[in-house]
Amino acid sequence: MEGKLGSVFKHVYKSPVGNVIILIEEDFLTSLSFLENTKNITITKNPIKFKHIVAQLDEYFYEGRKSFELDYKLKSTNFREKIYTLMSKIPYGKTISYADLAKQAGKPLAYRAVGTACGKNPLPLIIPCHRVISQQGLGGFTGGLKIKKFLLNLEKN
Repeated sequence: MEGKLGSVFKHVYKSPVGNVIILIEEDFLTSLSFLENTKNITITKNPIKFKHIVAQLDEYFYEGRKSFELDYKLKSTNFREKIYTLMSKIPYGKTISYADLAKQAGKPLAYRAVGTACGKNPLPLIIPCHRVISQQGLGGFTGGLKIKKFLLNLEKN
């Protein structure tokens, strides 16, 4: 994607749960995905741009890093931004229900909208939507429940 925003850079990170596709626009992380979702984007490769992201992902998966210190940009609605801000405050190793997160956002009946925000989260792991669960079980996860279970188990240790 060339133009006003500049180049988009792509990197494939090999994680313990499979490939993670990372996109950067201008020097900001814009997407981290367990799914290949880069259709219609012109990609420029530059592995050096990803060094600090890869280092923090390695620390998360292999050394117990509990939070990320990365510059990112989100393109989102006001409600989702509020949910993402609240999600970012969920402590490592802890979970919260969709309903409780909706209450924290001041919209107690918006638990389905919280689920949608989780599903549209462009930065899973960085904004830890895997820590949001259903009152009856795990709920969903864009990368699949196998990955969600792995991440929750990783954070238990």
